Amino acid sequence: MEVATITCHHVYNYGASLQAYALQNYIENLGHSVIVIDYRLPEHRRYEMRILFEPPLPTSKAHRYIKEYPILRIVYPIYVFVQMMYTWGRKIQFDKFDKKFLKITSIRYNGIDALRKNAPKCDIYIAGSDQIWNTNMSNGTDPGYYLDFGNEKTKRVSYAASFGVSEIEQSKKAIVKRLLDKFDYISVREATGVTIINDLGLQCVQVVDPVFLLSEEEWVANLAISEHSPINDPYIFLYDFAHNDIRLEKLVKDLAYEKKLKIVSINDTRKVPYADIQINNAGPREFVEYIKYASYVISNSFHATAFSIIFKKEFATYPLLSQNNASRMVDLLSSLHIVDHFCPTSISIFEKKIEWQTLKGTLKKQINTSKEYLNRVLQN
Repeated sequence: MEVATITCHHVYNYGASLQAYALQNYIENLGHSVIVIDYRLPEHRRYEMRILFEPPLPTSKAHRYIKEYPILRIVYPIYVFVQMMYTWGRKIQFDKFDKKFLKITSIRYNGIDALRKNAPKCDIYIAGSDQIWNTNMSNGTDPGYYLDFGNEKTKRVSYAASFGVSEIEQSKKAIVKRLLDKFDYISVREATGVTIINDLGLQCVQVVDPVFLLSEEEWVANLAISEHSPINDPYIFLYDFAHNDIRLEKLVKDLAYEKKLKIVSINDTRKVPYADIQINNAGPREFVEYIKYASYVISNSFHATAFSIIFKKEFATYPLLSQNNASRMVDLLSSLHIVDHFCPTSISIFEKKIEWQTLKGTLKKQINTSKEYLNRVLQN
């Protein structure tokens, strides 16, 4: 069967790249042909050099500041350039990952009109995973992520699509309902997503994020993870997505002092001042590798949390500051009965070890249900 998936795959985000690969790989292992539709909205085309010569998006803080202080029109391109150069090695690793691991369409679609005009011809379209339906973002109501293109006879399915929030605005419910009416099968990642779908009068099932479809051993083998730690000393893996969370800072500092561990920070745009080792050039493969060899993982990232679970790492996870997307983390940890690892206030959370054998049994049931769903929709 010819399958085309669509997701936010090219946004230089670790989780986005890894979940896109995981879904592609699992479906391929079932014997199907898979391509990832190269669909990029304007705000998803960051790190491309032409962004230096374009004004910031109207919805951004930068746009508001420039409107208030026009002189910033001169400063803004310099600011963007400096950020890009600081983590240019990171961009290179992401691009290498895409080229090596993702089977992307030869055509790049920069909007729904282009996609509707020349959509890939496949037996089935799959939307998902990650926050493709987060209505607080532009992609959350974009028709492309709701498979509103292509031949009407093509089967339309979602896998582990996430709204990222516990509820959507009343004003956006009608458009989401209309777009979802075309789907033959709907699955979402969070329990809160099930509630949202049911409230729209539609049926769906809950499944695990694609990264859980591959075992620990498969991740190590598929990504050719090193047999040795990239860091000589035992360390805490830190990933503060926005580099500004004092909760993470306090917990990491206390844990590092108590356990005599190095702090290794993977950075997106700038350094984390209190980290002992700064990693500015990590791609998705390296992200997984650093988690595999960490003693602890502290982050505000859903997928850093997911890989902590896959590799059985003691961890703590926090919601992003000023963003209403904590439901995806809470739902995951609640389903595995380890919600106390969400937003801990002290390192005492690590005094009681996670019962990995019990957790593994619970997770295995969820994974089996998810695989059964995918197998069913791909066969019918």
